[in-house]
Amino acid sequence: MFIDMTLKRNEGLIRAALLLHQKGEIPANTYVIDAEGVEHNASVLSETAAKHELKLYYMTKQIGRSGYAGKLIESNGIKQAVAVDIDEAFALSEAGCKIGHIGHIVQPGKNQWGVVLQHIKPEVVTLFSIERAVQLSEAALALGQVQEVILRVIRPGDIIFPGQFGGFLLHELSALLPDLLKLRGIRIIGVTGFPVLQINDEHTDFVDTPNMQTLRSAVEVLESYGIEVKQVNAPSATSCYTIPLLKRYGVTHGEPGHALTGTTPLHAFNDRLDEIPSMVYVSEISHMDDQYAYTIAGGFYARSHMEQALYGSSPQEITTQKAKISRFSAENIDYYGCLDREPSMKVGDTAVYAFRTQIFVTRSHVAYVRGANTFSPEIVHFQKRGI
Repeated sequence: MFIDMTLKRNEGLIRAALLLHQKGEIPANTYVIDAEGVEHNASVLSETAAKHELKLYYMTKQIGRSGYAGKLIESNGIKQAVAVDIDEAFALSEAGCKIGHIGHIVQPGKNQWGVVLQHIKPEVVTLFSIERAVQLSEAALALGQVQEVILRVIRPGDIIFPGQFGGFLLHELSALLPDLLKLRGIRIIGVTGFPVLQINDEHTDFVDTPNMQTLRSAVEVLESYGIEVKQVNAPSATSCYTIPLLKRYGVTHGEPGHALTGTTPLHAFNDRLDEIPSMVYVSEISHMDDQYAYTIAGGFYARSHMEQALYGSSPQEITTQKAKISRFSAENIDYYGCLDREPSMKVGDTAVYAFRTQIFVTRSHVAYVRGANTFSPEIVHFQKRGI
């Protein structure tokens, strides 16, 4: 999906991945991330958000949710993370990173609220139901605390991805708020929804989803009960390009994830975006038959939209030789990728892919490199299996 754009905007990263693999410094099934690219992307995101008075929580699940990634991002202006689940929150907080938001997609378990409050100490917690609100309130009161929360609000017709169902129904919100407001251990300060933006059919721009109107309607409901809405959290494709749009809709908080590696959907089609492509996936041709070359896998992702990969054993070859990807089945384990066989292919060749991914659900390693645009790239952090 991002091969052509990475060749155009960050060819050095592709060469660096080839060199590190051919030297044996990284194995096949490794995501290679340009640390300097991530620093640049975090910096321009932070500057753009400050210009438009919008706060950001960074997300690391796409890039391996490691403390190294978190510190890299925090040192370039985005000071707090959003944790997709409690395991990510632990991984980041134990490394000294600051958690701004938890519960965004996965709600903590009923016996985990005390740990969340005492050790993770998030700025806000997203709640999906009154039952979870009661649990959190009781845990907070037991510790003598009041936790600020935001409510995930949905309505029929919203876009909700499989596996991400849940939230307060908009048409029931007014009836539930009196009971929520009685809970002394929590303080409602806002709302959230996902996804609020999606790329248009022409791949030229982002447009709002029905979820955006749900979010705005939910704000009105909260305000009608005298609640001061401090946070309107609207994740999905948060980037320098979309921040002004989010601000116009009254959004106060965004959550960049793919923008940190220049891999939002629009980055595959627009070469003028501020963030630069900063991540590739490295494999190796394992064996071949008359029709296909099979590459060592473990890091493919069902929604990757892969079309082509690069292959070769030298910097010259890897930037000029392309092969068509034969789609793998998401129903099967990705032991091998599959490329249409080309006459110049050799067993042991490096294969470089660039696609939309979520490293935390893969079996892949993660290597951060500096000096990607030199012929002496250096691995500065290696994470065995980015889980």
